[in-house]
Amino acid sequence: MATVEQAHDAPLVDLKFDRPPATLQKTAQDALSTAKAYVIDSPEMYALAADELQQIKTLQKNVEAQRTAITGPMNTALKAVNALFKAPGDWLDQAETILKRSMLTFQQEEERKRREAQRIAEAAAAAERARLAEEAAAEQARADAEAETLRQQAEQAKKTGDVEAAARLTSQAESRVEEGAVAVQELAQTKELISAPTATVAVPKVRGLSTRRVWKVEITDKLAFVRYIVEHPEYLELVEANVPALNKIGLALKQACPIDGVRVFEDEQLASRAA
Repeated sequence: MATVEQAHDAPLVDLKFDRPPATLQKTAQDALSTAKAYVIDSPEMYALAADELQQIKTLQKNVEAQRTAITGPMNTALKAVNALFKAPGDWLDQAETILKRSMLTFQQEEERKRREAQRIAEAAAAAERARLAEEAAAEQARADAEAETLRQQAEQAKKTGDVEAAARLTSQAESRVEEGAVAVQELAQTKELISAPTATVAVPKVRGLSTRRVWKVEITDKLAFVRYIVEHPEYLELVEANVPALNKIGLALKQACPIDGVRVFEDEQLASRAA
């Protein structure tokens, strides 16, 4: 942290003003009452009104002089105070921007890592499911082939009159088909249980800190934008760049916004409460 200069003992602003004389308001009210009472119906009354008007103008200058005698030092003091606090305010704004940018960069990188880890996990799970599916198909093919061989042997035994051998081989063929079906079912059930674990991010949860996504609209190619407006007169009200109507359409359609030269994107923002 930077060192803080020792504060001066004298106050930054020490303003004292004398209250305007009590006759000020009465004089102004009397001038208003006199003006309301004037009936200008002759040259003489016209001349008197002109004199009264001059007196009112003099009083106006007097009131304005007394007002600025008070507000002048106040405005000068206000400028001095604003100038004094401008630099620290700017530094703190910059510090906030730098930290938020760094934190958002970290969040985005961690999210990128999470998505990559999730992609790898999903790919591994898909590969394992494919392997189990291939193994099930291979087991089914083996069972069918072995059962077919046993059936052929049973048929051969029948032809030679060995009824007992034919019955035994037929039973073995049926058993092999059943064994294959059980194995294939077990592999299919195992395949259904294979899923990728959910990848997580390393960004800690901090109280008072939140991230939000805000849709924004900007014109990236004015020439393409104007050409599109010319070709689509229904959007003629958008001729001026970044008008509210353009923002309204862009935010409503988001990434589906059809207007050429316009980019609608989602911006991530970090919000933090004071400690």
